[in-house]
Amino acid sequence: MTAKYPNKEHVAYATFLSSNPREKVGGVEIGNQFTKVVVNHPLQENEELVRPMKHCKTIGDVHAEGIFKRSMLDA
Repeated sequence: MTAKYPNKEHVAYATFLSSNPREKVGGVEIGNQFTKVVVNHPLQENEELVRPMKHCKTIGDVHAEGIFKRSMLDA
């Protein structure tokens, strides 16, 4: 499977966090083409990210990473 950009398919339900082009995700500014989101519910867990991160290569990875980080904050 390859990351399609721009992807016109729904791959996840997500909460919008920022469209500031200087906002960073995985240490890289998102720029004008992307928005920062948190994945609430993946629809296609195996969909590859357009910009893979160190520990996240797919939508499912991002979702699992987000759950881990939120649970650590709640502890």
